[in-house]
Amino acid sequence: MMKKLVKLGLVTVMTFYTVFAQANLKIVDRVVALVDSDVVLASELVRRTNSIIQQIKERKQNVPELEKLKEQVLERLIVESLQLQMAKRVGVRISDTELDATLTRIAGENQLSLDEFRKQVIAEGNTWPLFREDLRNEIMISRVRNGVVSRRIQISDKEIDNLLVQINQEGESRTQYSLGHILLPLAESATPEEIAKVRATAENLVMDLRGGANFQEYAITYSAGENALSGGSLGWRSLSQLPSLFADSVRSLKTGDVTDPLRSGSGLHILKLFETKGGFESHSVMQTHVRHILITPDLITDEKAALDKINLVRQRILDGEKFEDLAIEFSDDKGTAALGGDLKWSDPGTFVPEFNEVMNSLAINELSQPVKTEFGWHIIEVLGRRDKDQTEEKKRETAYRILQKRKFEEEAQLWLRELKDQAYIRIVDEK
Repeated sequence: MMKKLVKLGLVTVMTFYTVFAQANLKIVDRVVALVDSDVVLASELVRRTNSIIQQIKERKQNVPELEKLKEQVLERLIVESLQLQMAKRVGVRISDTELDATLTRIAGENQLSLDEFRKQVIAEGNTWPLFREDLRNEIMISRVRNGVVSRRIQISDKEIDNLLVQINQEGESRTQYSLGHILLPLAESATPEEIAKVRATAENLVMDLRGGANFQEYAITYSAGENALSGGSLGWRSLSQLPSLFADSVRSLKTGDVTDPLRSGSGLHILKLFETKGGFESHSVMQTHVRHILITPDLITDEKAALDKINLVRQRILDGEKFEDLAIEFSDDKGTAALGGDLKWSDPGTFVPEFNEVMNSLAINELSQPVKTEFGWHIIEVLGRRDKDQTEEKKRETAYRILQKRKFEEEAQLWLRELKDQAYIRIVDEK
């Protein structure tokens, strides 16, 4: 490792040129930060900074002061390095096959072939190998973060019930808010002098923002929040999706308003309300009450014998024998055979496509022809259909997701702070 650090630290490793904030700078590659057993190189800092600058310009925003932007990008690279190192320690790996499948999916979402997508990436000034590795790292970071943070989250029925009360109080058309967020971090051990200094900075920012300063540019320059480099946008959130500290303040905001600094365990927060819109609607689905008998081919019963057997069972039903009796006697679906083949009331998309297609085409009490799926041969009978109001179930599901997301964001910030506190990090002085 020491050999690696010495080698990377030499200013003669390599030389390259880059356009950096519209100035031609000669960059000699070197280490700009030591992060546990990894390093951050000047070349990567320049590349990522240029990428952020390009994104800011595409959003038609002003590029902030270069040194401030570099500090933000370096902080992001350090945090990414810590997460990647953990991912590798716990065995997270993304194979080329999985990476190619992800790239193909992304290309398809953009209505492009993989080759067209590759050409577009290159046309935008990126190299394909670096783009692939950036995506691989992004997936690895996401996996390790989701795995570690999710295990730290506990959600009780009581919490869901309490949130449901809030959701119901807000009404079916509860308001959603498009918010911007700036975080000025404070350590738990911060001294009164440090707190006063950060609060003074926050109050000055609020004054500027209320005076018309561009929120997105200030977020990019000053915020330590996860969304800082995208202008601090939190996207659309209902009050129930916000921490209580934020929700209490947002309730009283009008479009364009900026909050006073809000203190939490992470530091001081500044919010701006961009837009509002209304939201929660009733939710219903068409459920189907269905039953089936399954014959599965095996070492004794080949495909033709299985088809012959299901046809025989079907004919016996048509001749007047009871469906449920024959299901008990013949069905290879042991989970439903004892129930007479009853699959009970099912939501759309519950079963495999071939089964769903035939089921949806049947009239009530109509017996299907034999249906082939990956499980074997079925005969299907629809016993009823109903329009099921699932608004309350949907609300409960929504409440769980809200709590999970809220706690995930809080726990992710704490986890990243712990990672940094436990790591050896040294910024290499450029002078």
